[in-house]
Amino acid sequence: MKHFIGLVPPDDICETVVNIQKQFGDNRLEPHITLQPPVTVLNETAWLDAIENTCNSFQPFPISLPGTGNFGTRVLFISVQSAPLTTLHSALIPAIQPYEQADNRQQQNQSFHPHLTLGRGWCGFTRQDFAAMKILADEYLTKEPVAFEATFLRIYFKRSGQGRYEKMKDVYFKGDV
Repeated sequence: MKHFIGLVPPDDICETVVNIQKQFGDNRLEPHITLQPPVTVLNETAWLDAIENTCNSFQPFPISLPGTGNFGTRVLFISVQSAPLTTLHSALIPAIQPYEQADNRQQQNQSFHPHLTLGRGWCGFTRQDFAAMKILADEYLTKEPVAFEATFLRIYFKRSGQGRYEKMKDVYFKGDV
């Protein structure tokens, strides 16, 4: 079983992103900002406890979505700006790493580039889809500043290699950094 950790924007932002996506295809998962990409967890209880302990030391924090970007021709995304999100990521990864399969650590050594994915090529989105999605997303993001307060992380799981990720649990921020 694989797990990953994401941060889900409020419903109004999610609905807008989904409305943009569904005109062109299926992104296979609700809009989210990935904090930990899919990993194999060796000790789920300890891993979940480490996530909860980390979240207990953080208060809700602001996130802004200033524009769009891309990872080459394979991913179109909405940019994410939030210093506290980067701080959370820096605290979370070393806390959960001991409970994950060692081959996951290569992913964790990559630099953190927070983003909210609009479309991925491997999900069937074409370059033309990306161009049209970018126009719609930029229009949405420039009408007025898009921002929200992050109040929780969402943990996802997938039972099989072919299945879709499902919500497992929400973990709320409670404390002080």
